[in-house]
Amino acid sequence: MAIEIISSGLATTLQDGGRFGYQDQGIPVSGFMDGDAAHIANLLLNNPPNAVMIEMTMVGIKFKAIQELVIAITGADMQPKLNGEALTMYKALTIPKDAVVSFSGAKNGVYSYIAVLGGFNIQDEFGSKSTYTPAKLGGFYGRKLEKGDVLPVPNKKITQKLARVKAIDYKQNAQLYCLKGPEWDWFSEESKTAFLETTFKIHQHSNRIGIRLEGTLLKMPKRDEIISSGIVKGTVQITKGGQPIVMMADAPTTGGYLRIVNLTQHACHTLAQIPPGGTVQFVLK
Repeated sequence: MAIEIISSGLATTLQDGGRFGYQDQGIPVSGFMDGDAAHIANLLLNNPPNAVMIEMTMVGIKFKAIQELVIAITGADMQPKLNGEALTMYKALTIPKDAVVSFSGAKNGVYSYIAVLGGFNIQDEFGSKSTYTPAKLGGFYGRKLEKGDVLPVPNKKITQKLARVKAIDYKQNAQLYCLKGPEWDWFSEESKTAFLETTFKIHQHSNRIGIRLEGTLLKMPKRDEIISSGIVKGTVQITKGGQPIVMMADAPTTGGYLRIVNLTQHACHTLAQIPPGGTVQFVLK
């Protein structure tokens, strides 16, 4: 069984729960940008929560089912269709042999997920199937999906009735819960207050590595850099110019900017689905 990519969308990759245990070697975790939506897609098919799936960004793909298969679609609403007829998201769907499934631009959210029953039959690299494109690691030849790619799918059948769940309603703005970072106390009370009271806008130059924020520029302490130190998904760094950048799934393993706070994992997933122009405010837990 397999699916054939007819059109590849804007930035489509294969992702799973991430590549853990290799950050000391400089290998990023990668994995789902929105783990909440991805886990739901897998659970709808009784897959392991972190099984590999297709992650689409802003604009979706079009694919042909070479054999009958079962899928679930979650995340951003990219208006999925089966042979031109609307498909329901957040439930298990049987796709007939030779049928074409297509997606458009996201009506809300940023990242949409296609899980298939049993996941995709691709090799692990460093314990994960996630794609990390800067190093051409994992996924489908370490790159974004392209027209003509054929992705192998295990020959599995539904053995029990599967659930349908309520769709997630994505917003254009959100509060992001966070914890104090290692350099929180380096900032003045004035800067910390400004950071927590500012409504920041998502910059258009954001991606899987980091999400840039526009808003009040923070007044930096005299020491505005550190010796390159560990960062993870959700680390909020402040550049020398006072601008926040939130590290995301493909973030490097170390960085030299001051780490003011760290987002909770749920806040990371929430942030991933806010498009450029949307707004966020940080809330300390």
